[in-house]
Amino acid sequence: MVSTVSTGSAVDVSSLTKGSYTVSLQEAVTDKVQPYLDRADAVTTEINTNSSFLTAYQSMQTLLTALQSATSNLSTEAVMGSNTFNARTAALTSNGTAASDLLSVSVQSGTTTGSHTVMVDQLASAEVDTSATQTVSSTTALGYTGSFVLGESGMTAQTITVTSTMSVSDIVATINGYSSYTGVSASTVSVDSSHSVLVLAGEDTNKSLSLTDVSGGVLGKLGIIGPTVTSINTVSSTSTALNSTGSFTVNGGTDGNGNTVSFNVSITSTMSLDDVVSAINSAATTANSDVTATDSNGVLKLVTSAGSTITLSNVSGTAASDLGIPASGAANQSFGAKPSKVTVDGVEVSRDSNSVSDVISGITLNLQAVSTDSTVTLQVQPDTAKVGSAISSFVTAYNNWESYVTTNEATNSDGTASSSAVLFGNQTLREASLQVDSPLTALVRNNSLGGLGISLNSNNQLVIDSTTLSTQLSSNFQGAMYLFSAATTTSDSSLQPYGSNYSTYSGSFDMAVTTDSSGNVTGVSVGGDTSSFTFSNNVITGKSGTAYSGMSFKYSGSGGTVTVTSSQGIAAQLYQVSNTYGNTTSGSVQSLITSLESQNLLLETQYNNDITAANNYASYLLSWYATIESQINTYGQASSTMKLLISAGLSS
Repeated sequence: MVSTVSTGSAVDVSSLTKGSYTVSLQEAVTDKVQPYLDRADAVTTEINTNSSFLTAYQSMQTLLTALQSATSNLSTEAVMGSNTFNARTAALTSNGTAASDLLSVSVQSGTTTGSHTVMVDQLASAEVDTSATQTVSSTTALGYTGSFVLGESGMTAQTITVTSTMSVSDIVATINGYSSYTGVSASTVSVDSSHSVLVLAGEDTNKSLSLTDVSGGVLGKLGIIGPTVTSINTVSSTSTALNSTGSFTVNGGTDGNGNTVSFNVSITSTMSLDDVVSAINSAATTANSDVTATDSNGVLKLVTSAGSTITLSNVSGTAASDLGIPASGAANQSFGAKPSKVTVDGVEVSRDSNSVSDVISGITLNLQAVSTDSTVTLQVQPDTAKVGSAISSFVTAYNNWESYVTTNEATNSDGTASSSAVLFGNQTLREASLQVDSPLTALVRNNSLGGLGISLNSNNQLVIDSTTLSTQLSSNFQGAMYLFSAATTTSDSSLQPYGSNYSTYSGSFDMAVTTDSSGNVTGVSVGGDTSSFTFSNNVITGKSGTAYSGMSFKYSGSGGTVTVTSSQGIAAQLYQVSNTYGNTTSGSVQSLITSLESQNLLLETQYNNDITAANNYASYLLSWYATIESQINTYGQASSTMKLLISAGLSS
């Protein structure tokens, strides 16, 4: 680049001179202005050179951070973390109904591998109650007046007021206006143009609804509640033990004087449906209640002779839900509020939801269908496909880095640096390249990588034999993990690695731990030195700045000395190298980038100052030579006059 200034339309008065005096505008610009322009050109050259290095360093940093990212997924030893070697998958098989029809599974990273058996005995459901069929359309006024209270267990019940002009659709809209409080939603089913049904549904599984008429008997008129409660579950044999336990209070019955009566019923696992009917009728007789229980073809029915509404309360255990007795007193119940039931490794458990996450540590079972004659075998295993993908990403990042290094080491036929080798002979690039190559080359020499199907070709690029890699990850997963990751082992199971291991330590040391009578850690030392580790809630952490920085352990023993051994795999080592050089905040390449950016800012200021000075001087000369032209035309070509004018102008 050559910097210039414009002389504009000024008149060159050199043609008007006589003798040895020169008044050429161009010569004045060259003598007085050009030095500023020359300095600006030199600064521009320096800026361009710096910018070339900046671009090269930024590319170098980008490739190193990509290598850091790729190795981070293979290098951290994490009981709880993102290490790909801790990724888990679950294989499901069934001896009957297809496993995928019965349940799906999600597995957390680091979950213990192994096998479990699962049987889905019952799905959790939300309560759904319907009204009797109304002999009007959903938009026709019902003529009912009054109020009722409804709500789902655990939510806030609300009073719903009904006027004579309201239709089924109007009542539905009013109920839904309170859904966020009550946990109950409503909908309308239009049977035909002159018949409609109101449907109430709880938002949560295994949460019963509470339905109570306050005035006007609206719920009773709608047929949502009534003097008859029928169970929604059918028992195949009324004389066979139900294997269900629980208790509940039956409310709504009246005595001979019209007083409301309640009574308690307890059910044991040996009782059949016939026994339950007898227990209810016996308790009702004792309480002088008009509630009567019957069973018809395996269906339990409760009836009051006075026509009052029956409800259940104080429900415990699973007997009521197993029988399908509507706790709300709903006369027409489509689905009862039920828990899920699942048998895991031979143990039956019950949960409120169909998503069961607290039975097997690290595993969530998403129940989808019931099949009591099918057992699902759940095999938790390492996610070798995910590990293989992470290794492939590492190879790509390494090869991209090596291509960059090769480009910057390229020479011409005469031995000089190639035009593309911006960082030819650069010390930082050379050091980073050596530190990246050194640990990897060692593994190539001893064929450790080759055993996994990873080799170096003639261009110093890594190549993967995907078949060999897949086979080795399946047959020797632990060996592959230790080849790539940082690994820490202890001589005592009471001291376990905790969290993610970002330590660079390799070797062994003895950790002495003291505890109080409750097992709380009170002291940690290595070789008598107590300054290397901190501890809190029995988590022992290496202090920053020490050799053990990045290590963390959980202690569950009663005190003693434990030998800790730590090794650094290839990914762990390359993570540290790429972080040292490529870290965008503290890496050595970032320091070079920051320095060059600062230099360019100063150089750009210098360039602008030089150009400003050149333009200012040029403007002055343009103005002055315009004055000379005018005065020469006035005074003629007298040499003395010209001499005075030129001297005065150029010396200013």
